[in-house]
Amino acid sequence: MPNERETMAETKRKYKANREDFGTIRVRSNGKFQASYVHQGTRFYAPMTFSTKTDARGWLSSQRADIERGRWVNPKAVRAETFGLYATTWVEQRLSPKGEPLRPKTRTEYERQLRKGLAVFAADRLTAITTARVREWHADRMKAGKTAAAAEARLLRAIMTDAEKDGIVSINPVPAKLTKTSAGKIYRPPTVDELATLHHHVDDRFKLGVLIAAYGGLRLSEWRSLRRSDLTPVDGRYRILVTRQAQYVTGQGWIVGPPKSAKGVRAVTLPSWMTDVIDSHMTERVGEFAESLLFAPRGASEFIHDSAFNESWVPAQDAAGVRGQVREHDLRDFNASHLLGAGANPLEVRDHLGHANVRTTVDHYLHVVNDRAAELADLMPILPKVKPSNVTRLPVDVGDGAHDESKLA
Repeated sequence: MPNERETMAETKRKYKANREDFGTIRVRSNGKFQASYVHQGTRFYAPMTFSTKTDARGWLSSQRADIERGRWVNPKAVRAETFGLYATTWVEQRLSPKGEPLRPKTRTEYERQLRKGLAVFAADRLTAITTARVREWHADRMKAGKTAAAAEARLLRAIMTDAEKDGIVSINPVPAKLTKTSAGKIYRPPTVDELATLHHHVDDRFKLGVLIAAYGGLRLSEWRSLRRSDLTPVDGRYRILVTRQAQYVTGQGWIVGPPKSAKGVRAVTLPSWMTDVIDSHMTERVGEFAESLLFAPRGASEFIHDSAFNESWVPAQDAAGVRGQVREHDLRDFNASHLLGAGANPLEVRDHLGHANVRTTVDHYLHVVNDRAAELADLMPILPKVKPSNVTRLPVDVGDGAHDESKLA
Protein backbone atom coordinates (compact mmCIF):
# COMPACT_ATOMS: atom_id res chain seq x y z
CA MET A 1 0.00 0.00 0.00
CA PRO A 2 1.22 3.52 -0.74
CA ASN A 3 2.46 5.49 2.22
CA GLU A 4 1.12 8.89 3.23
CA ARG A 5 3.82 10.81 1.30
CA GLU A 6 3.00 8.91 -1.93
CA THR A 7 -0.72 9.62 -1.47
CA MET A 8 -0.11 13.37 -1.08
CA ALA A 9 2.13 13.38 -4.15
CA GLU A 10 -0.57 11.64 -6.16
CA THR A 11 -3.15 14.19 -5.01
CA LYS A 12 -0.87 17.06 -6.09
CA ARG A 13 -0.42 15.43 -9.48
CA LYS A 14 -4.19 15.30 -9.88
CA TYR A 15 -4.49 19.03 -9.19
CA LYS A 16 -1.45 19.95 -11.28
CA ALA A 17 -2.43 22.03 -14.28
CA ASN A 18 -1.37 20.83 -17.69
CA ARG A 19 -0.56 23.69 -20.04
CA GLU A 20 -1.77 23.24 -23.60
CA ASP A 21 -0.86 25.14 -26.77
CA PHE A 22 -3.75 27.38 -25.77
CA GLY A 23 -5.20 27.50 -22.29
CA THR A 24 -4.82 25.28 -19.28
CA ILE A 25 -6.46 21.99 -18.26
CA ARG A 26 -6.59 21.01 -14.58
CA VAL A 27 -7.74 17.71 -13.11
CA ARG A 28 -10.22 18.19 -10.27
CA SER A 29 -10.37 15.97 -7.20
CA ASN A 30 -13.45 14.24 -8.63
CA GLY A 31 -11.53 13.23 -11.72
CA LYS A 32 -13.23 15.81 -13.96
CA PHE A 33 -11.22 18.16 -16.18
CA GLN A 34 -11.45 21.93 -15.80
CA ALA A 35 -10.42 24.11 -18.77
CA SER A 36 -9.48 27.81 -18.71
CA TYR A 37 -7.61 30.36 -20.79
CA VAL A 38 -6.34 33.92 -20.56
CA HIS A 39 -7.57 36.57 -23.01
CA GLN A 40 -7.21 40.36 -22.80
CA GLY A 41 -5.53 39.98 -19.42
CA THR A 42 -8.37 38.04 -17.80
CA ARG A 43 -8.69 34.30 -17.13
CA PHE A 44 -11.91 32.69 -18.29
CA TYR A 45 -13.14 29.27 -17.12
CA ALA A 46 -15.36 26.83 -18.97
CA PRO A 47 -18.92 26.91 -17.55
CA MET A 48 -18.72 23.16 -16.94
CA THR A 49 -16.14 20.43 -16.24
CA PHE A 50 -15.39 17.66 -18.72
CA SER A 51 -15.28 13.87 -18.38
CA THR A 52 -12.29 13.55 -20.69
CA LYS A 53 -9.26 15.64 -21.47
CA THR A 54 -10.16 15.45 -25.14
CA ASP A 55 -13.48 17.20 -24.46
CA ALA A 56 -11.70 19.93 -22.48
CA ARG A 57 -9.26 20.45 -25.34
CA GLY A 58 -12.16 20.63 -27.78
CA TRP A 59 -13.73 23.46 -25.77
CA LEU A 60 -10.43 25.35 -25.66
CA SER A 61 -10.03 24.89 -29.41
CA SER A 62 -13.48 26.40 -30.03
CA GLN A 63 -12.66 29.42 -27.86
CA ARG A 64 -9.35 29.92 -29.64
CA ALA A 65 -11.04 29.71 -33.03
CA ASP A 66 -13.61 32.34 -32.02
CA ILE A 67 -10.83 34.68 -30.89
CA GLU A 68 -8.86 34.26 -34.11
CA ARG A 69 -11.95 34.79 -36.27
CA GLY A 70 -13.08 37.84 -34.31
CA ARG A 71 -16.23 36.14 -33.07
CA TRP A 72 -15.24 35.76 -29.45
CA VAL A 73 -17.73 37.10 -26.90
CA ASN A 74 -16.92 37.79 -23.29
CA PRO A 75 -18.63 35.02 -21.26
CA LYS A 76 -19.93 37.74 -18.96
CA ALA A 77 -22.11 38.84 -21.86
CA VAL A 78 -24.13 35.64 -21.55
CA ARG A 79 -25.58 37.14 -18.40
CA ALA A 80 -25.22 40.70 -19.66
CA GLU A 81 -27.84 43.24 -18.72
CA THR A 82 -30.21 44.47 -21.35
CA PHE A 83 -29.44 47.47 -23.52
CA GLY A 84 -32.00 49.52 -21.60
CA LEU A 85 -30.29 48.96 -18.24
CA TYR A 86 -26.80 49.38 -19.65
CA ALA A 87 -27.78 52.60 -21.48
CA THR A 88 -29.43 54.07 -18.39
CA THR A 89 -26.27 53.51 -16.36
CA TRP A 90 -24.19 54.86 -19.24
CA VAL A 91 -26.08 58.17 -19.23
CA GLU A 92 -25.83 58.45 -15.44
CA GLN A 93 -22.06 57.87 -15.44
CA ARG A 94 -21.16 59.63 -18.69
CA LEU A 95 -18.68 62.50 -18.43
CA SER A 96 -18.11 65.38 -20.80
CA PRO A 97 -14.77 65.85 -22.62
CA LYS A 98 -13.82 68.13 -19.71
CA GLY A 99 -14.40 65.29 -17.24
CA GLU A 100 -17.59 66.82 -15.87
CA PRO A 101 -21.10 65.29 -15.59
CA LEU A 102 -23.33 65.80 -18.60
CA ARG A 103 -25.16 69.11 -18.75
CA PRO A 104 -28.83 68.78 -17.78
CA LYS A 105 -30.07 69.53 -21.30
CA THR A 106 -27.70 66.99 -22.88
CA ARG A 107 -28.68 64.34 -20.36
CA THR A 108 -32.38 65.04 -20.89
CA GLU A 109 -31.92 64.77 -24.66
CA TYR A 110 -30.14 61.40 -24.32
CA GLU A 111 -32.90 60.12 -22.06
CA ARG A 112 -35.51 61.30 -24.55
CA GLN A 113 -33.76 59.44 -27.38
CA LEU A 114 -33.64 56.28 -25.27
CA ARG A 115 -37.37 56.55 -24.58
CA LYS A 116 -38.24 57.26 -28.21
CA GLY A 117 -36.16 56.08 -31.15
CA LEU A 118 -33.90 53.68 -29.24
CA ALA A 119 -36.70 52.12 -27.18
CA VAL A 120 -36.86 49.15 -29.59
CA PHE A 121 -33.52 47.94 -28.20
CA ALA A 122 -34.39 48.36 -24.52
CA ALA A 123 -35.25 44.70 -23.81
CA ASP A 124 -32.46 43.26 -26.00
CA ARG A 125 -29.26 41.90 -24.57
CA LEU A 126 -26.28 43.83 -25.84
CA THR A 127 -24.93 40.78 -27.67
CA ALA A 128 -28.21 40.43 -29.58
CA ILE A 129 -27.83 43.82 -31.28
CA THR A 130 -26.34 43.05 -34.68
CA THR A 131 -25.29 45.32 -37.54
CA ALA A 132 -28.12 43.96 -39.69
CA ARG A 133 -30.64 44.82 -36.98
CA VAL A 134 -29.18 48.32 -36.58
CA ARG A 135 -29.36 48.95 -40.34
CA GLU A 136 -32.99 47.84 -40.41
CA TRP A 137 -33.83 50.08 -37.44
CA HIS A 138 -32.03 53.06 -38.99
CA ALA A 139 -33.83 52.65 -42.32
CA ASP A 140 -37.14 52.75 -40.48
CA ARG A 141 -36.13 55.79 -38.39
CA MET A 142 -35.04 57.66 -41.52
CA LYS A 143 -38.70 57.75 -42.57
CA ALA A 144 -39.52 59.76 -39.47
CA GLY A 145 -36.61 62.16 -39.86
CA LYS A 146 -33.05 61.93 -41.17
CA THR A 147 -31.56 64.31 -38.63
CA ALA A 148 -33.20 62.52 -35.68
CA ALA A 149 -32.12 59.13 -37.04
CA ALA A 150 -28.50 60.27 -37.27
CA ALA A 151 -28.56 61.73 -33.73
CA GLU A 152 -30.00 58.51 -32.31
CA ALA A 153 -27.42 56.46 -34.21
CA ARG A 154 -24.63 58.59 -32.72
CA LEU A 155 -25.90 57.88 -29.22
CA LEU A 156 -26.33 54.16 -29.95
CA ARG A 157 -22.80 53.97 -31.37
CA ALA A 158 -21.32 55.79 -28.36
CA ILE A 159 -23.02 53.39 -25.95
CA MET A 160 -21.97 50.31 -27.91
CA THR A 161 -18.40 51.64 -28.11
CA ASP A 162 -18.20 51.50 -24.32
CA ALA A 163 -19.83 48.05 -24.34
CA GLU A 164 -17.01 46.94 -26.64
CA LYS A 165 -14.42 48.47 -24.30
CA ASP A 166 -16.07 46.63 -21.40
CA GLY A 167 -15.61 43.36 -23.29
CA ILE A 168 -19.35 42.70 -23.50
CA VAL A 169 -19.50 42.80 -27.31
CA SER A 170 -16.64 41.90 -29.61
CA ILE A 171 -17.33 44.63 -32.17
CA ASN A 172 -19.47 47.77 -32.34
CA PRO A 173 -22.54 46.88 -34.47
CA VAL A 174 -23.30 50.52 -35.40
CA PRO A 175 -21.64 51.58 -38.69
CA ALA A 176 -20.12 55.06 -38.45
CA LYS A 177 -21.79 56.24 -41.65
CA LEU A 178 -25.23 55.90 -40.07
CA THR A 179 -24.34 58.75 -37.71
CA LYS A 180 -23.84 61.25 -40.54
CA THR A 181 -26.42 63.94 -41.22
CA SER A 182 -25.31 64.89 -44.73
CA ALA A 183 -28.43 63.32 -46.15
CA GLY A 184 -30.67 65.51 -44.00
CA LYS A 185 -31.69 69.12 -44.39
CA ILE A 186 -28.95 71.53 -45.37
CA TYR A 187 -29.14 74.88 -43.63
CA ARG A 188 -27.21 78.01 -44.52
CA PRO A 189 -26.55 81.51 -43.22
CA PRO A 190 -28.82 84.25 -44.60
CA THR A 191 -27.66 86.74 -47.17
CA VAL A 192 -27.38 90.37 -46.04
CA ASP A 193 -30.70 91.20 -47.70
CA GLU A 194 -32.40 88.18 -46.12
CA LEU A 195 -31.04 89.17 -42.72
CA ALA A 196 -32.41 92.69 -43.19
CA THR A 197 -35.84 91.23 -43.97
CA LEU A 198 -35.72 88.88 -40.97
CA HIS A 199 -34.73 91.76 -38.70
CA HIS A 200 -37.48 93.98 -40.09
CA HIS A 201 -40.30 91.46 -39.54
CA VAL A 202 -39.30 89.98 -36.18
CA ASP A 203 -41.00 91.35 -33.06
CA ASP A 204 -39.45 94.63 -31.86
CA ARG A 205 -38.41 93.11 -28.53
CA PHE A 206 -36.25 90.53 -30.37
CA LYS A 207 -34.67 92.80 -33.00
CA LEU A 208 -31.54 93.44 -30.94
CA GLY A 209 -31.22 89.74 -30.17
CA VAL A 210 -31.15 88.96 -33.90
CA LEU A 211 -28.42 91.57 -34.41
CA ILE A 212 -26.35 90.30 -31.48
CA ALA A 213 -26.55 86.77 -32.91
CA ALA A 214 -25.64 87.89 -36.44
CA TYR A 215 -22.93 90.43 -35.56
CA GLY A 216 -21.73 89.06 -32.23
CA GLY A 217 -22.09 85.32 -32.85
CA LEU A 218 -23.98 84.61 -29.60
CA ARG A 219 -26.25 81.61 -29.29
CA LEU A 220 -29.91 82.13 -28.41
CA SER A 221 -29.25 80.53 -25.01
CA GLU A 222 -26.51 83.11 -24.46
CA TRP A 223 -28.16 86.33 -25.61
CA ARG A 224 -31.43 85.71 -23.79
CA SER A 225 -29.50 85.48 -20.49
CA LEU A 226 -27.67 88.79 -20.96
CA ARG A 227 -28.06 91.46 -18.30
CA ARG A 228 -27.43 95.19 -18.41
CA SER A 229 -24.13 94.75 -16.56
CA ASP A 230 -22.84 92.42 -19.29
CA LEU A 231 -22.61 95.29 -21.79
CA THR A 232 -19.86 97.88 -21.46
CA PRO A 233 -19.31 100.89 -23.78
CA VAL A 234 -15.71 101.05 -25.01
CA ASP A 235 -14.50 103.67 -27.50
CA GLY A 236 -17.89 104.26 -29.08
CA ARG A 237 -18.96 100.64 -29.29
CA TYR A 238 -20.30 97.99 -26.93
CA ARG A 239 -18.39 95.01 -25.61
CA ILE A 240 -20.39 92.02 -24.35
CA LEU A 241 -19.04 89.74 -21.63
CA VAL A 242 -20.48 86.27 -22.26
CA THR A 243 -20.37 84.22 -19.06
CA ARG A 244 -23.59 82.20 -18.98
CA GLN A 245 -26.39 80.57 -20.91
CA ALA A 246 -29.99 79.81 -19.97
CA GLN A 247 -31.60 76.57 -21.17
CA TYR A 248 -35.04 75.18 -20.46
CA VAL A 249 -35.02 71.49 -19.54
CA THR A 250 -38.33 69.67 -19.51
CA GLY A 251 -39.20 68.56 -16.02
CA GLN A 252 -36.50 70.72 -14.44
CA GLY A 253 -37.27 74.23 -15.63
CA TRP A 254 -34.63 76.84 -16.45
CA ILE A 255 -30.98 75.84 -15.96
CA VAL A 256 -28.44 78.67 -15.91
CA GLY A 257 -24.82 77.65 -16.33
CA PRO A 258 -21.59 78.44 -18.16
CA PRO A 259 -21.52 78.59 -21.97
CA LYS A 260 -21.37 75.41 -24.02
CA SER A 261 -17.58 74.99 -24.25
CA ALA A 262 -14.51 75.81 -22.20
CA LYS A 263 -13.82 78.72 -24.57
CA GLY A 264 -17.41 79.92 -24.26
CA VAL A 265 -16.63 82.56 -21.62
CA ARG A 266 -15.47 85.42 -23.81
CA ALA A 267 -15.67 89.12 -24.60
CA VAL A 268 -17.35 90.07 -27.88
CA THR A 269 -17.07 93.52 -29.45
CA LEU A 270 -19.99 94.74 -31.57
CA PRO A 271 -19.82 97.11 -34.57
CA SER A 272 -19.95 100.82 -33.78
CA TRP A 273 -23.10 101.33 -35.87
CA MET A 274 -25.00 99.15 -33.35
CA THR A 275 -24.29 101.51 -30.44
CA ASP A 276 -27.33 103.72 -31.03
CA VAL A 277 -29.53 100.63 -31.51
CA ILE A 278 -28.36 99.21 -28.17
CA ASP A 279 -28.77 102.54 -26.35
CA SER A 280 -32.33 102.84 -27.63
CA HIS A 281 -33.17 99.25 -26.66
CA MET A 282 -31.80 99.64 -23.13
CA THR A 283 -33.67 102.92 -22.63
CA GLU A 284 -37.01 101.56 -23.82
CA ARG A 285 -36.93 97.89 -22.78
CA VAL A 286 -34.35 97.23 -20.04
CA GLY A 287 -34.69 97.90 -16.33
CA GLU A 288 -32.36 100.36 -14.67
CA PHE A 289 -30.67 97.81 -12.42
CA ALA A 290 -27.37 96.16 -13.31
CA GLU A 291 -28.97 92.70 -13.15
CA SER A 292 -31.95 93.63 -15.33
CA LEU A 293 -32.34 91.24 -18.26
CA LEU A 294 -31.59 92.68 -21.67
CA PHE A 295 -34.55 90.70 -23.03
CA ALA A 296 -37.29 90.52 -20.44
CA PRO A 297 -39.83 87.70 -20.88
CA ARG A 298 -43.58 88.13 -20.64
CA GLY A 299 -45.66 86.41 -18.02
CA ALA A 300 -44.14 84.19 -15.35
CA SER A 301 -41.27 82.79 -17.45
CA GLU A 302 -37.79 83.39 -16.08
CA PHE A 303 -36.30 83.87 -19.56
CA ILE A 304 -37.56 84.11 -23.13
CA HIS A 305 -38.59 80.60 -24.13
CA ASP A 306 -37.70 79.18 -27.55
CA SER A 307 -41.40 78.90 -28.39
CA ALA A 308 -41.99 82.58 -27.56
CA PHE A 309 -39.17 83.61 -29.90
CA ASN A 310 -40.35 81.26 -32.66
CA GLU A 311 -43.83 82.80 -32.63
CA SER A 312 -42.17 85.88 -34.08
CA TRP A 313 -39.26 84.23 -35.91
CA VAL A 314 -41.30 81.86 -38.12
CA PRO A 315 -43.40 84.64 -39.73
CA ALA A 316 -40.16 86.56 -40.30
CA GLN A 317 -38.70 83.49 -42.04
CA ASP A 318 -41.76 83.34 -44.27
CA ALA A 319 -41.44 87.02 -45.12
CA ALA A 320 -37.80 86.49 -46.11
CA GLY A 321 -38.58 83.25 -47.97
CA VAL A 322 -36.06 81.26 -45.96
CA ARG A 323 -38.22 78.95 -43.87
CA GLY A 324 -36.59 75.51 -43.79
CA GLN A 325 -33.31 77.02 -44.94
CA VAL A 326 -32.20 79.54 -42.31
CA ARG A 327 -32.56 78.91 -38.57
CA GLU A 328 -31.83 81.30 -35.72
CA HIS A 329 -28.64 79.32 -35.06
CA ASP A 330 -27.51 80.06 -38.62
CA LEU A 331 -27.06 83.69 -37.63
CA ARG A 332 -23.84 82.52 -35.96
CA ASP A 333 -22.80 81.14 -39.35
CA PHE A 334 -23.53 84.55 -40.87
CA ASN A 335 -21.22 86.08 -38.31
CA ALA A 336 -18.40 83.56 -38.84
CA SER A 337 -18.69 83.62 -42.62
CA HIS A 338 -18.36 87.37 -42.84
CA LEU A 339 -15.51 87.50 -40.34
CA LEU A 340 -13.56 84.95 -42.37
CA GLY A 341 -14.50 86.73 -45.57
CA ALA A 342 -13.13 89.96 -44.13
CA GLY A 343 -9.78 88.31 -43.49
CA ALA A 344 -10.03 87.02 -39.91
CA ASN A 345 -8.07 83.82 -39.31
CA PRO A 346 -9.70 80.67 -37.85
CA LEU A 347 -8.09 81.22 -34.43
CA GLU A 348 -9.68 84.66 -34.16
CA VAL A 349 -13.06 83.30 -35.23
CA ARG A 350 -12.72 80.42 -32.76
CA ASP A 351 -12.23 82.85 -29.87
CA HIS A 352 -15.00 85.12 -31.11
CA LEU A 353 -17.59 82.31 -31.31
CA GLY A 354 -16.40 80.47 -28.21
CA HIS A 355 -15.58 77.19 -29.97
CA ALA A 356 -13.70 74.62 -27.89
CA ASN A 357 -11.01 74.21 -30.56
CA VAL A 358 -10.07 75.58 -33.94
CA ARG A 359 -10.95 72.27 -35.63
CA THR A 360 -14.61 72.95 -34.92
CA THR A 361 -14.28 76.35 -36.57
CA VAL A 362 -12.49 74.94 -39.61
CA ASP A 363 -14.93 72.04 -40.03
CA HIS A 364 -17.92 74.38 -39.88
CA TYR A 365 -16.63 77.23 -42.00
CA LEU A 366 -13.96 75.86 -44.35
CA HIS A 367 -16.42 76.37 -47.21
CA VAL A 368 -16.07 80.11 -46.74
CA VAL A 369 -12.35 79.91 -47.47
CA ASN A 370 -13.01 77.62 -50.43
CA ASP A 371 -15.56 80.08 -51.84
CA ARG A 372 -12.84 82.76 -51.79
CA ALA A 373 -10.31 80.57 -53.59
CA ALA A 374 -10.00 82.82 -56.65
CA GLU A 375 -9.82 85.97 -54.54
CA LEU A 376 -7.19 84.49 -52.25
CA ALA A 377 -5.17 83.23 -55.19
CA ASP A 378 -5.00 86.75 -56.62
CA LEU A 379 -3.72 88.05 -53.28
CA MET A 380 -0.52 86.07 -53.66
CA PRO A 381 2.48 88.27 -54.68
CA ILE A 382 3.30 88.43 -58.37
CA LEU A 383 6.75 87.17 -59.23
CA PRO A 384 8.79 90.16 -60.52
CA LYS A 385 10.67 89.92 -63.77
CA VAL A 386 14.45 89.73 -63.46
CA LYS A 387 16.45 92.00 -65.75
CA PRO A 388 19.24 90.30 -67.75
CA SER A 389 21.82 92.60 -66.17
CA ASN A 390 21.04 91.06 -62.79
CA VAL A 391 21.77 87.52 -63.98
CA THR A 392 25.20 86.11 -63.15
CA ARG A 393 26.72 84.08 -65.94
CA LEU A 394 28.54 81.02 -64.68
CA PRO A 395 31.24 79.22 -66.65
CA VAL A 396 30.28 75.80 -67.99
CA ASP A 397 32.86 73.05 -68.31
CA VAL A 398 33.00 71.85 -71.94
CA GLY A 399 35.82 69.38 -71.42
CA ASP A 400 39.62 69.38 -71.32
CA GLY A 401 39.52 72.01 -68.61
CA ALA A 402 38.05 74.63 -70.97
CA HIS A 403 35.04 76.76 -70.03
CA ASP A 404 32.16 78.03 -72.12
CA GLU A 405 30.85 81.26 -70.61
CA SER A 406 28.14 81.73 -73.23
CA LYS A 407 25.70 79.43 -71.41
CA LEU A 408 23.82 80.00 -68.21
CA ALA A 409 24.21 77.42 -65.48
